[in-house]
Amino acid sequence: MPEPLVYLNGEFLPYADARIPVEDRGMQFADGVYEVVRYYLGRPFRMADHLARLVRSAEGIELPLPPLDLIEQAMNQLVERQGMSEATVYLQITRGPAPRLHGLIDHPTPTVIAIARPASTTRPRPTLRVVTASDDRWARCYLKTTMLLPNALARERARRLGADDAIFLRDGFVMEATSSNVFLVRQGRLLTSPLTNYILAGITRGVVLELAAQIGIPVSEEPIPAHWLYQADEVFLTGTNTELGPIISVDSRSVGTGQPGAIYQRLLEAFDALTRASQPLSVRSG
Repeated sequence: MPEPLVYLNGEFLPYADARIPVEDRGMQFADGVYEVVRYYLGRPFRMADHLARLVRSAEGIELPLPPLDLIEQAMNQLVERQGMSEATVYLQITRGPAPRLHGLIDHPTPTVIAIARPASTTRPRPTLRVVTASDDRWARCYLKTTMLLPNALARERARRLGADDAIFLRDGFVMEATSSNVFLVRQGRLLTSPLTNYILAGITRGVVLELAAQIGIPVSEEPIPAHWLYQADEVFLTGTNTELGPIISVDSRSVGTGQPGAIYQRLLEAFDALTRASQPLSVRSG
């Protein structure tokens, strides 16, 4: 596979030529935000929502952003220049280079990085096994920052236990997975945890809530006790890369029939129809 192009501070560079200063605050302090945008048929999916969340995250850490139009154009051009039909674009914006001192810096020059890589739409989606983990992350998980070490450690612990991912529990309630939101089906209703400071407002999460309402699936955003994961008829994850990922076991306990459930299947079909629908290349509001 050829090396991807990298957008770095206004330039499109070969991957091997992209460099940032050693004292970039993204490396020194995880002082940055990011987004991952999925492209279907060469078109960005829910770009407006991703950019709106980028703004919220940046405001949450007092990080000035370049013009959103330039960011959007850069991501689109990465996909177009490399002739990709199915792709994911990773966008990261840090506070930029500065001497390593605690506290923020006056008049920062943000570092903007974007990389597009090929993606594939795998159907049926691979089934997942998860474990639960105590949530030891910081208290501002609603911001999509690059401070992801607790997530990475939880994912690695899950792998060592023979699982694919971990679901964070806090005070006996379900939060989210390491890079995805969590849904479950119980007594015919679709449930997901309400948005709090410990839960990221996932773009795909929002899409699934919209689709459920459209196709007549009862849905509720409410606190989910951890033991409901073991009693659920269905459990699945949602995320830009995950799309809708069916879970067949939690902590080595089978979920439902041990196969993706009927409500999950209905939502995945609706999701696929939406992502393949005709849409303009760039839709952004506000």
